[in-house]
Amino acid sequence: MQQRSLRISLFLALILLLGTIPVQAQQSIVRVEGTVLDLDGDPVVMARVVYRVVDSEDVYLSDATNAKGGYTVDLAAGLRCFPTAVLLGDGTRVELGTVAPSPAADGMSQRVTIELPKRWNPSAVVQNFSGSDRLYRSFVEDTAIVDRFRVETQLQRQDGDSVDRGLLNIVGAAQFSAIPEVEFGARISLVGVDVDGGPGGEGIGDTDLWVKYVLGATKDNRHELAFGAKLTVATGDADEGTGLDSDRSKLFVAARREVSWGVLTGNLGLQLNGDGALFGSTLDGKTALSVNAGAIVPWTHGIAFITELGFEGKRFESGEDDTSILGGVNVLLKEGSLRAALALGLSDGAPDTEITVGYAFQF
Repeated sequence: MQQRSLRISLFLALILLLGTIPVQAQQSIVRVEGTVLDLDGDPVVMARVVYRVVDSEDVYLSDATNAKGGYTVDLAAGLRCFPTAVLLGDGTRVELGTVAPSPAADGMSQRVTIELPKRWNPSAVVQNFSGSDRLYRSFVEDTAIVDRFRVETQLQRQDGDSVDRGLLNIVGAAQFSAIPEVEFGARISLVGVDVDGGPGGEGIGDTDLWVKYVLGATKDNRHELAFGAKLTVATGDADEGTGLDSDRSKLFVAARREVSWGVLTGNLGLQLNGDGALFGSTLDGKTALSVNAGAIVPWTHGIAFITELGFEGKRFESGEDDTSILGGVNVLLKEGSLRAALALGLSDGAPDTEITVGYAFQF
């Protein structure tokens, strides 16, 4: 009898003990749908939305957005949470502003609008100063375009077998808001000439004028195209050696392509050279082709290295082809860009060496 009473007592005690343990009701799961759009209202594809739980560090991650920017995420019913960030397909995290939390429920739909990071601009590898990565020998025949107005002062030294030249170049370029794809520009020079065993002089050199139209980045955002025309006006003195008394016009096409380590550049030009003169000798002008290729390699946020390889057919019948290779650096400063380059001549028609140091600023 006592054993029976003991068993009953133990059974009742077990029931009381189990009664003190709370029973967890299984939470139901609801599917929340949403859409991720950019500021233009276009869908953002291959992105995931991060949801954070109120008063907790717990997070939930949606599936990747589809072609329409749509996504789904499974949440516990009634869970108070809010979208806190968007992870783009390339791994970039875009933080969202303050979003009011809402309890998850069936049929819930949310719309997330984000400002996409600035797309790569092939005209501005150094992003905070568009055009600070301008080429040197192909300064004009390139897709880079100024942002409003630009002035650059260059000191240049060209050493040849028998002729040495020192130049002070003033380069100006302008872009107007009414036609933002177009750049107008001019380059004027003061030139000093030294000739071994012959006359030399100093004065104003020939003047370059140009206009070009930039088509902008292609749909894949990795290529950029431009075309334009450049006119060289014979403002120099042929008797002093500061000019060639020959007008020259050039049509060109140019391109840039983004690669993993920087930007590739290239241009192709057709030059129509008028007859000229130099130190009393007559020069017969001819039509010539020019081809240039280059690379721009950003090193830090404000420094880009530049290399160019160029060929220019002989301008006059008695002249020589101009082939050269160049290496340079552009350094972004607080108010402008400091530029320096060294070019080496690879043919008889090019200077043996050419040193360029310049400073550019925009306004």
